Order: sequence, then structure tokens, then C-alpha cells
Amino acid sequence: MALFKFSKTERSTGEHPFFDLPLIIASGLGRSGTTVLRQCLAAHPRVASYNKECNYIHNLMRAANLHVETFPESPPVGHCEFWKVHRRALLDIYWPQANWRDPDEYSAISTYSMLDPRAAIGLRDAFPRLAICYIVRNGIEVVSSYNSFRGFKDMTFENVCKLWSLRQDMLQYQSSQSHVFLFRHEWLIDELEAFKRQMTSAVESIGLNFDEACLAPLSKRFHPTRFMGEDRHAAKDPAQRTQRWKLWSDDQQETFATICSEAMANHGYEIPWL
Repeated sequence: MALFKFSKTERSTGEHPFFDLPLIIASGLGRSGTTVLRQCLAAHPRVASYNKECNYIHNLMRAANLHVETFPESPPVGHCEFWKVHRRALLDIYWPQANWRDPDEYSAISTYSMLDPRAAIGLRDAFPRLAICYIVRNGIEVVSSYNSFRGFKDMTFENVCKLWSLRQDMLQYQSSQSHVFLFRHEWLIDELEAFKRQMTSAVESIGLNFDEACLAPLSKRFHPTRFMGEDRHAAKDPAQRTQRWKLWSDDQQETFATICSEAMANHGYEIPWL
């Protein structure tokens, strides 16, 4: 993670100093391990990170790609220049000139954003040297965590189920894209070697060497939740979180099974009460 500060002379030059750097981005649905994944990328000493969770990349890239799909002949500046403009816009927003430091210290940039396939396609056009680290988690755990986390308290159980189910589109997208690296939340609990191997593949794909500093954030706990009616000690045990469905009502179990059965199967997870 870095703070950047340049002189007035350097700020007045035309091209952004990070313009040619590759982007490695953490993505996934909230409550899936996105914070720790983002922190792991930010911990690499050669990575300049925008160390906050913001979905502006998703919004801009999705809108830009939709525009290109709808009006393929419309960009008057040409396809490549169109995406360069959007790359520069994102760089100015995430790494504004007023906050730059010495860019020669860094070989890549990183941040977090939710992505769907349309946004991911646009992002690849804007950043040809791109690695997407996409993390997934058992839908039972995600839905329970969403409904326990104060930031999402206004979302209904049904809407959270729909939100999680919809994100199987990125699971399908990554299966055919070599620049998208799938991570699983359970690796953070008991398969750290699998996490390390995938992190190594991701950073090497953009020309970096793996650094052990990337594993340091795994020793922390991020945004822990306690589901309503759950024992305090059980809430602290990651192995117990797949059992939170036992605290759901019959209607909630039926809602989850109706909405999420296909997505659970596609993610490789079982619905234990069926």
C-alpha cells in the first residue's frame, strides 16, 4: 500500500506515470473474502494499491463496454484510443496526481472492484496487461454473513440470495479466460498452499515474482459477523459457518434452495438439507 506525492513540475506532465503498468485487481461479491484478498495484493512491495473497496471500476467499465456493444462504430477516436481514455480516467481517479510518489518503485497497480463479465471485458480492453483475482464463497455463508452485517441490514433474505446467485456469471466467464484467477474462501481457512499457488500464478502473469509479504494479511480477521441466534464461540469458528443454515427458518431454506440451487452446484457446493 502506498501514498503518492509528486512535485508541481511532475504533475504538469502529460501522461500518467502508471499508464503502462499492469493492473491486478481483487474482485468478488462482498462477504466472500474480498477484503483480505485485496490486502494480500496490496502487501506486495512492488504493487501500488488503492487500498479501499470501491465499485467505480465496475460502473465505468460496464457502461463503456455496453456503449461499444451498442454503437460499435461510434467512438470517433478509434477503439484503442477510446479505451486509453478510460484507462487514464481510472488512473486519475484512483491515483490522482496530488497523491503520487516515486512511480519507479512500482511494477504494478492494484485495487478492488465488483465485476460482472461485461465490466471485466471492458477492463481488459482498457488494461491489456490485466490479472483478475476473483474469490468465491459458499452461498450459505455469504447469505448468512450479508444478513448479519450492519452494512447490508436493509437487504431482504431473498434479495441477497438473488445477488449471490447472479454472480455465477463470473464463475462461467473465468473458466475461459486465462487472465482470471479463481480463489476460494475455504483456502483462507485450511488450504493456504492452494491460496499461495494461485496468488503466485496471478502475480507472475503480470511479470512479478511472488513475495511472502502477500500472505501476511491472512493472519488478520476482517469484518467478522455473528448470525442472529448463533453462539458467540461458534461465530468465531470458521468451520461452523457452513452450519448457519440451521438457524434459518423453513421459509428461508426454501427460498435459498429455489434461488441458489443451480449456482451452488456450479460453485461446487452442496445444499445440506436437500
